[in-house]
Amino acid sequence: MKCYICDAAITRENYSYEHIIINAAGGRLKSRDLICKQCNSDFGEKIDNILANQLNFFANQLMIKRERGDAQPIVGKKESTNEEIRFLPDGTIIPHRPKYEETAENNHVNISMMVRDNAELKKMAASLARKHPQLKEEDIINAAVHRESYIDGYTTFNLNVGGPEVFRAVCKCAVNYFKYKKGDTKYIKPLISYIKGTEDKDIVWMHYKDNLYDLNDDECFHMLHLRGNPTERVLYCYVDYFNTYKYIILLNDSYDGDEIGSTYCFDVLNSKVIEKEFSADYNRATLLDFFINKDVQPFERVQQCFNHTMAISQRRQRENHIGKIIEEGLNNAWGKSKYPNGTIITKEMVDEAVDEIMKKMEPFILHQLKNKN
Repeated sequence: MKCYICDAAITRENYSYEHIIINAAGGRLKSRDLICKQCNSDFGEKIDNILANQLNFFANQLMIKRERGDAQPIVGKKESTNEEIRFLPDGTIIPHRPKYEETAENNHVNISMMVRDNAELKKMAASLARKHPQLKEEDIINAAVHRESYIDGYTTFNLNVGGPEVFRAVCKCAVNYFKYKKGDTKYIKPLISYIKGTEDKDIVWMHYKDNLYDLNDDECFHMLHLRGNPTERVLYCYVDYFNTYKYIILLNDSYDGDEIGSTYCFDVLNSKVIEKEFSADYNRATLLDFFINKDVQPFERVQQCFNHTMAISQRRQRENHIGKIIEEGLNNAWGKSKYPNGTIITKEMVDEAVDEIMKKMEPFILHQLKNKN
């Protein structure tokens, strides 16, 4: 096998697994026969990372499981206070940065600080003890109070769709899939300079058309649809991330190879391949028209897709949080230090567990009712 980017032979020394749908979005389809280790690294830094940053919002909010690492935290702003807050991929919300404030009052200095974890507490306490020798680091740590609360009101985020580097990364995804399906390299060779960024081509655009596939309210998936039509002399690929970021890629407008019709669909919620039919089959005129008369303001359609995916993420976040509440309540009531393994569960123990769970469940229910109203 040869790297289709640089033509180097792929060997035991230079092979790498190329994710056809990037790992950052939870993609699992991959191959070691596409590009060499060096090209994989180069494109990962130059274009794949930018695509990953755009897709990370949904990977985070949907709590997507990746093959390597976790989704990155995302930062938003509370609309009421403009305060920055950080959303972790497990649903936890913390301040984006620690806070420290000193105010003078008569002959006293009032110190207020807020940290996000024990490591930051120790670091800030040590710094504070050095600055004020009369304070002891241990006393500062012992005086700290752990608080949990729910965030009310709206949070705003900045999201981007597309852009030159993202279009190139999406094109690479489509080419990867074509090569994965054993397509002849000669049909995608003219795209290499575009993927590298040394030549501009008008071959990738956002694509929000009706009825491309069936989508249920509880579904969220990635989709690749590759079509090679020698009669129409076109080779194209549809790439869809999270049913929200959707692109059409014209891979070749002089295609005379084998007939191709291949659809790959990956359920990101359950990490499994599913069967979905891509219902459109574009002729040459229709396909070329997508790039001549571009839909340059697909904002309403993007918003509809976004709402679908966010409704799913909110359900998953809610279910995950309820699971955490129950687990913490049971641990508080039945921790190993209190009841060793083998203890027979009594009615009193059940009542104790219910009480512990409801202590945490009540604020959550009140928060849900408040935001619903």
